[in-house]
Amino acid sequence: MKPLILAALLALPGAAQSQTAGLLERANRVTLPALKLMSGEPVSEEPLRLKSGTYYILEVVSDGSAELALEGAGFFRAIWVNEVVINDIEIRPSGLHSFEFDDEGTLEMSFVAIKPGSYSLSVPGSTGASQRVEITIE
Repeated sequence: MKPLILAALLALPGAAQSQTAGLLERANRVTLPALKLMSGEPVSEEPLRLKSGTYYILEVVSDGSAELALEGAGFFRAIWVNEVVINDIEIRPSGLHSFEFDDEGTLEMSFVAIKPGSYSLSVPGSTGASQRVEITIE
C-alpha cells in the first residue's frame, strides 16, 4: 500500500520539478566584493548589505604591506560559517573572532547571514572610518 501512495504523490503535477537546490548549492551563492587589508587603503569601498538566510562568499585579501587583522565578534556571532579557506586548506570552525595576516595572502570565507542587525569588521586599534566595513543584515 505504501509504494502506491508514494507513486501517486510523485505522479502529481509538478512533483518531479519541485526539488530545489539546497541552501549551500552553487546556484544559491552570492559573492561579495573583496575586503582589502593594505596599509593606508580602505578596507571596503562601501558598506555591505546582507539578507538573512542567504549564503555568501567573502574574500579578504592582504598585500603584505603591514601586519593587519580584521575583528568583529558581533558579526561572527550573527552568521553561520560554513568554511574558511586559506592556501587551499579548508577549515570548518564552530566560531571566529578575528583574522590576522602576517604576510601577503587571501582568505575565503563562506557563510550564511542569520541574525539581522548592524555590525562591523575593523582593523584592531584603528579609529579611521576607512579601516572598517559596516555590515547590515536585513
